[in-house]
Amino acid sequence: MNTKAQAFTLEGVASALILLLALYTLYQSSLVISPMWSEAVNMQTKIKAQDTLKILDSYEKVDGKFHNDSLQGMIVNLKDCTIGVNCTPNTEFLTSLSIILGDYDYRLELYWVNNSTINSAALVDKKPSPNAVAASRYVLLNNSELRNSVFYRGGEDWKPMIFEVRLILWRP
Repeated sequence: MNTKAQAFTLEGVASALILLLALYTLYQSSLVISPMWSEAVNMQTKIKAQDTLKILDSYEKVDGKFHNDSLQGMIVNLKDCTIGVNCTPNTEFLTSLSIILGDYDYRLELYWVNNSTINSAALVDKKPSPNAVAASRYVLLNNSELRNSVFYRGGEDWKPMIFEVRLILWRP
């Protein structure tokens, strides 16, 4: 039995396994480094949109009313918001939103369900660029909190209504 030949064969197999492991490791690390989805390029913009909606989401009340510059206050204070018609948020909300976003451009949309129908309205109706990203925040309001709003449904005050506020953000 030739032990020298067996040693060279084992050495060759071990070298091949080490090279294979090194190539596999290099291949796996390159997938982590290079993004594989289209929104990864605009991840900073996506995070900015999510953080903006978190900042504006406040259930704090003063004298039984939401702050005008919160998502809740903006929804409660909307007037003449009907299906397919653009409605405009109050100026305090728009000012706060503009301050937070700085030089970003944006589109703001509101979605809600009424009588098993999904309704939507563009609150700030601008045409997004192709590299725009979207972030959403859900806002839950009881019917009693919507009493002076166009969304008030009458009936029992405890019944909740869910709104989706969608912020589409891009660089001009």
